[in-house]
Amino acid sequence: MASFKCILMIMIVLICGCSAKEYNIFCQYDLASYYFKERSQFFDWNLDSRLCTHLVIGSGMGVDEDTGELKITDKHLLLEKDMLNSVKNMKTDSIRKVLFTAGGWQEESRGFSRMVASSSSRNNFCTSMIAFMNQWGFDGVQIDWRYPTQRGGQSDDHKNFVLLLEELGLIFREHKFILMVAVLGRTDKGTLESYNIPQIVKNSDFVHLMLHDERDPYRLRLAYNAPLRGNEYSITDAIEHWIGHGKAPEKLILGIPLFVRSYTMDNNRAAVGSPCKGPGKKTKLSRRAGFMTYNEWCVQESNWTRKFDPVAKVPYATRGDQWVSYENPQSIWAKMHLLQKHKLGGAMAWTVDVDDFRGACGERHGLLRVIFSALGDKNALTTEKPTTEVSGLCPQDGFWRDGWDCRFYYECRNGDRIYYECPEGQYFDEVQLICRPAAEVKCDKEFVIWRRGMPVYNFKNMPLNLKIVD
Repeated sequence: MASFKCILMIMIVLICGCSAKEYNIFCQYDLASYYFKERSQFFDWNLDSRLCTHLVIGSGMGVDEDTGELKITDKHLLLEKDMLNSVKNMKTDSIRKVLFTAGGWQEESRGFSRMVASSSSRNNFCTSMIAFMNQWGFDGVQIDWRYPTQRGGQSDDHKNFVLLLEELGLIFREHKFILMVAVLGRTDKGTLESYNIPQIVKNSDFVHLMLHDERDPYRLRLAYNAPLRGNEYSITDAIEHWIGHGKAPEKLILGIPLFVRSYTMDNNRAAVGSPCKGPGKKTKLSRRAGFMTYNEWCVQESNWTRKFDPVAKVPYATRGDQWVSYENPQSIWAKMHLLQKHKLGGAMAWTVDVDDFRGACGERHGLLRVIFSALGDKNALTTEKPTTEVSGLCPQDGFWRDGWDCRFYYECRNGDRIYYECPEGQYFDEVQLICRPAAEVKCDKEFVIWRRGMPVYNFKNMPLNLKIVD
């Protein structure tokens, strides 16, 4: 009887086809967001853990240039403020694994370069890393070296980095730890010379493709943060190159930058690629030139002139001499389609602490929810009010305005609806697919009225703009 059940299950799989692909949703939490001000300051309890499968802790860890050992670079935050202890409690039924990051933009490339050049230093790094993970309860690490052969690195970094990954891989497999490598996904000659793509992919569990770059605001020209295509740093080119050379798309994790990149225009020339004076002005809450959190941007975006590049699939905006590139549901959704088309392993939300995590402009974690709606397990949110309706009311994929309240709009995906709400005083613009000041948006509220005693609609003929009146 048991063998008959096995045969039956095999037949069902063969008839129905392969099961739906499971994607990983990595949520990077930059602990340095603790230093942001007021509503942008993020704490571990602000995260809706149901929207993530993996949590990656960022900042505060680097390499000791003398010994090669892993070291804590922000002792005030990680030890005195007890951040390391708090992240151990963030593992939930939804978040299966918690990783930490070694490196990042603030860490000198020279430290990594010296460490990988010596077998004894590499051994010190591996040993100290295993001890750190065991002490603090982490399940893996993201190596974020920016960048091999660059910023004080050496030409031998190209091959020495592979030696480190080979040695780490052997140890990590024994301890069942996760080894992730963050790489700059751009396809210019200088960047590609930093990486031995086949060996990096082979010796890693996941490769995080970063398309943003902290150097951008200082390049003196306006640049999109993560254009889909039609640009020298396009996501499409990066994915195709890494798949072509790495031969393992399931290991590739697409980075989605949730922060806002800002520039100061030169003579108000707003076309992408135009010369600029450098990074945008520091803001009150994040206090970093060229950078703004999405949560401080979204509450003021109605005061900016906003546009959308239909080729690059990037929204951008201007105000005075300031120019910003950012993400919105439409741009993220385009990236999710590309990710699914190439059957990548998932996405990295970079970083969840800059999202609208308080829900000031709509739902909490508004951008992360777009990623989750495309890749996540919808059953994970059953404890909240459902965000989708039954199929049949969503005949075509895309973004649509609510039929009787122009503040509301929804996204159709395979027959499901995902609802959003514009800030007070704004309507959803069906042409630009963004929320804009109500006075600037045509809003025809044509209701289909239903009162008691009138014929009852059923699910086949119920109008989308039905309004029930007592």
